[in-house]
Amino acid sequence: MSTQGNPPVPSGSSTAAAAPDAQESYIVSEGKKRGSSRDVRPEAAFDRFYTVLRVHGGDAILTDNWHTNEVLDHARNNFEGYTFAMRTLEAWGAMIENDHRAYYTAGGRIWVMDIEPCAAKKARLPGSGPAKK
Repeated sequence: MSTQGNPPVPSGSSTAAAAPDAQESYIVSEGKKRGSSRDVRPEAAFDRFYTVLRVHGGDAILTDNWHTNEVLDHARNNFEGYTFAMRTLEAWGAMIENDHRAYYTAGGRIWVMDIEPCAAKKARLPGSGPAKK
């Protein structure tokens, strides 16, 4: 009988095992490759929703080249106008700074997301996405 990792329990003791500590964070799998996961903050465990209003480069000077344009277009087409649960945004790698700003890393750079809190999941905002010109 091995007690590796567990403190010895005196024989004849009727003390039950100590309750486990409160969960520090939880693992989600949204937006990840099969079999992988990402640790998400405890604040994200509850159903808080955010609508992504705009994805942009922030204060950065964007170079006008194929890679930058493709990554920015991809982020805009897949985030702008949609409402996401906080845990989903974080599972996809976004870091939510406050109720109006989040940061998302894609294509080797950090993109800024302008977000707004939302009461619940809702349809995509009109005028956003790939059909927008």
